[in-house]
Amino acid sequence: MPSGVFPTQSLRDLGLKEADLVKIWVIACFIMVSMLVTVFSFAVPVGAMYPALMFLFPQLYYIPIILISIWYPRHGLQCTILLVVAFLAITSYYYLVGALVDPFIFGVNAAMYLWVVIATTQLAKEGGLLNVKYWNVFKNAEAGMFLLKDTNMKIVDANQKLGEILGYDPLELRGLPAGELWENPRDGVNVLEECNGQGPVFERRMRFLGKSGNIKTVLFSCKQTAEQPFIECTVFDITKIEQKETNLIEAKEQLQSLVNSSQDLIFMQDSAGRFLQFHWAKAEDFGIDPVNMIGKTLSDFFPDTVAEAHSRRIREVFKSGETINYEFSVTLNGSEQTFSTLLGPVLDPGGKTIGVIGTMRDVTNGLQQDLTYMQLERELDRWRNFINTAAHELRTPLQPILGYLHLILEDPSSYALDSETVKLLRLCLENVERERRVVDRMLELGIMDSCKINLNLTDFSLRQLISTVTRIGGYDLQAEIKCRMSPDLMICADRDRIYQVLDGIISNAVRFSEPPRIVEITYRGDEQYHYISIRDNGIGIAQESLNNIFEPFYLADSEKLAREYGRIGLGLSIAQKYVDMHQGKVLVESEPGVGSTFTVKLPKVVCNEP
Repeated sequence: MPSGVFPTQSLRDLGLKEADLVKIWVIACFIMVSMLVTVFSFAVPVGAMYPALMFLFPQLYYIPIILISIWYPRHGLQCTILLVVAFLAITSYYYLVGALVDPFIFGVNAAMYLWVVIATTQLAKEGGLLNVKYWNVFKNAEAGMFLLKDTNMKIVDANQKLGEILGYDPLELRGLPAGELWENPRDGVNVLEECNGQGPVFERRMRFLGKSGNIKTVLFSCKQTAEQPFIECTVFDITKIEQKETNLIEAKEQLQSLVNSSQDLIFMQDSAGRFLQFHWAKAEDFGIDPVNMIGKTLSDFFPDTVAEAHSRRIREVFKSGETINYEFSVTLNGSEQTFSTLLGPVLDPGGKTIGVIGTMRDVTNGLQQDLTYMQLERELDRWRNFINTAAHELRTPLQPILGYLHLILEDPSSYALDSETVKLLRLCLENVERERRVVDRMLELGIMDSCKINLNLTDFSLRQLISTVTRIGGYDLQAEIKCRMSPDLMICADRDRIYQVLDGIISNAVRFSEPPRIVEITYRGDEQYHYISIRDNGIGIAQESLNNIFEPFYLADSEKLAREYGRIGLGLSIAQKYVDMHQGKVLVESEPGVGSTFTVKLPKVVCNEP
């Protein structure tokens, strides 16, 4: 061994750690002091101090005895026997040389030493003093922890976290056979025997049984302690994580089933035209194996002319980032088939095109009927506009961003964020929420088209609702909002739906107004109806577009508005549908370059339609 190198490996071979050297040194020092005091006591002449010394020095032996029992309970009895032998040897020597020694008293002391070590060791093993070593770990651990005896596999102690995971009071777990924590006790016995015989077990996924019978999925680790006959176990509860994984797998399987059953060819390709995904329920009808198409190109089952035309359009999508629709005809299985193909970009979070996603629909039969063909063209045109616009609105993965922002802003101090950074993050959160609302509106539109919605009719203050809309939407910060109506005005309607109506119209009024932005909101009523008017000084709407502005995804001068204002044409469509549910109507007057006035006409008596 090189000079000056501490024999760490030798300690490990003996099952010891550096900390054990300190403990052994402390015990040895107390033993030496006890023996020296014993010798000194017998050397003192008989006098006034002699009785006190005769009483004091036997008590000193209890200190090393207790330390040995706590730190090394397995070796406590052996060490104490050696210490008692040394004690009796010293006292016997002085007795023989004529010192004033009472053999009975010193025999009682020796017996007391043995009794103390046995009692202390047993107490430590039963769960009290043993946990002095582990107390800080137990107290501060974020995971469930428990100790068990390696001889009978019964739990000696458990922390509060394990009790919370399994629904037990920690005291209830003491003395419980460890195998009963597992859903299948045999699994628990097997893994503990493996740890006891073969070595540590790390992060093994297992199923535990709670007190109420509920099943908990955990990551289980265990190892045998070096100096004591115990197994130290750690439990992390991953039940919720496992449930999320299961939900994701089920959702993926459902989506995969939907894609696989589609009569349209759904695919994804890279810049070289190689298929990354290929799903087509009719593939076998044309002698195509979808699995073998991965990594291949269109030229592997279509003529080169068709494949080259398709590759050219893929390059166009990568270059422009726009959606492309085209048709081609090809002979498959002896018959000519016509396919309508739609190609769109796959974008990364930074907006860069990294692939092409597309569909091919067999429109052979549709070409034989002019009416069907026209309807198909109209549908494809609408989908083209939708995909083209939605590609810009939905390309950011909103949900993870929302989750991380909410997590950070719930406790910004734990991330050491200053107020300016928090302010910027809140601004980011507001913009992401705005993007999320676009998706929500699309879902709302689909729900309203597919099922009946009952109104939740209540009386509420119209002035207060408008104030809430402008405040939450931040519209009063973007424009001068003039609300001319009585604060005592009450109407009966579905407050949440009317909130959406006013939010959509006021949002448009503010967005499309010209500086200085002024939005005026007024009210008038007659015996049957409420009239709520919102007037702006914006760009106005052309007369030929007034009849179409309430259509989903319709925008007058859509390219300009989508680019400059970030709109996709859903707000007015949703507003009109909510007003229709109240048996009302949205009226509009507009002059290009001057502004627009939207009037919400609501009946004073509203009832849910049967």
